Amino acid sequence: MEIVVLGDVHGEMARLDRTLELVSDARPELVLFAGDIALDPPWEARHRRAQRERHDDSVRRILARARDAFGAPVVFVPGNHDLADPPADAPATNADRRVVEVAGLSVAGFGGAGPELFGFPYEWKEEEADEGLARLFGRAPPPVNIFLCHTPPRDTTLDRTRGGGHVGSTSVLHWLQVVRPRLFVCGHIHEAWGLERVRGVPCLNAGALGEPYGQEIVWRVEWNGGPVRFESIQGGTRGDPTRRRWTLK
Repeated sequence: MEIVVLGDVHGEMARLDRTLELVSDARPELVLFAGDIALDPPWEARHRRAQRERHDDSVRRILARARDAFGAPVVFVPGNHDLADPPADAPATNADRRVVEVAGLSVAGFGGAGPELFGFPYEWKEEEADEGLARLFGRAPPPVNIFLCHTPPRDTTLDRTRGGGHVGSTSVLHWLQVVRPRLFVCGHIHEAWGLERVRGVPCLNAGALGEPYGQEIVWRVEWNGGPVRFESIQGGTRGDPTRRRWTLK
């Protein structure tokens, strides 16, 4: 099975188009978005009707672009810059705080970000995340194949900021260990993109197309019951794209 994974787009439609071109030969069974999808409205205008419509239109267009590029189902969670209630008619499956069955896989989702609160639309405190994850996985029939979460687990390479601090979630880390999915996918910390095996689970921070530290980056993930194979593809202004490959057993 092949999965295409995209990180924080932040409404960068032109960059998304260039990024999708990097994997135009892919034939995935599933496409995942790790949150922060929409064009980010000005803070003071987040709850105005016009900004709501702008947000929803941005979500629809980005998800539709990926769906149409591959002809595959798309699953997403909203990020902290997105509204917690994305448009119901979005051309994709919102996995936030539920478990969905798509392409023969069980995908558990948890959107938003914390525990630091900055006034973005979709944030939570650590205790709220722990309660929400307990409700989510209390209902989840094992095994969960993919845990799709905007926020990375705490104290890993996936939550380290450019300044060296760790800003992920201890609740996400705890439930990652409890559930032990076959694959964990996150975003949120743009500069911390990459892979790490956390408590034995292959974990991917998909990076970001949007600023800061935005780039043309997309991931191809393959597994067929054995080791998980990852390929990152990064575009650039010069020459061929940069490709890196890893296998996590």
